[in-house]
Amino acid sequence: MEGNTVESLLQLQEIDALIGDRRLRLAALRAESEQLVAELEGLEKETVALKARLEAAEAELRHAERTVQAGRATLKRLQARAQEVHNMREHTAARAEVDAARQNLEIAEDEQLDAMQDQETARVALTELEGDIASRQQEYGERLAELDAEHRRLEEEIAIELDRRSNRALRIDERARSMYDTVKRGTADNPLAPLVDGVCGHCYTSIPLQTQQVIRAGRVLVVCETCGVILHVVD
Repeated sequence: MEGNTVESLLQLQEIDALIGDRRLRLAALRAESEQLVAELEGLEKETVALKARLEAAEAELRHAERTVQAGRATLKRLQARAQEVHNMREHTAARAEVDAARQNLEIAEDEQLDAMQDQETARVALTELEGDIASRQQEYGERLAELDAEHRRLEEEIAIELDRRSNRALRIDERARSMYDTVKRGTADNPLAPLVDGVCGHCYTSIPLQTQQVIRAGRVLVVCETCGVILHVVD
């Protein structure tokens, strides 16, 4: 009877391996989906930051333009007033004001050029990023749809295997099934391992001769005293 039980447990182990494999693939699909979504969200955040940068550059440019306009008006006014001086002292003072105004205007014009460059740089970066986002949204959208379809298919396969497992488990001796489930909850990937040349096929510990004879007799289930897996002979 134990020989049939071992065969049933091996079949159960095969089903569990299939379920485990599909669950691992599901986890990988979820991880990939989350990565794609995170990348798109990161690009969206970068877009928001670039738009804020562009708005700031445009505001700075408007401020620089007003400053330049005011500086030009001031320089023009001072130059006109310098033409109306009556003596050398007034001429010297007027000339100093004109030179200071011209210097301030040059600084303002340099700042305006910098603001224009910042604006253009931000605009180009935003345009490129928006194009990149559009391309990735299409590419990632197609991949996410594929992942979703694969996710549903795997879930359906798992449901089928779980149903098959349930039916198989009902036909196994309760004590044997309980032992199998206990081992499965442990550290072993597979609850059953073959006896190979007198050693455990899982941890490769040597099995005493008397225990080997019990395993080969197939009347009771025997576990490895080292790793705890259920040992069985291979035909």
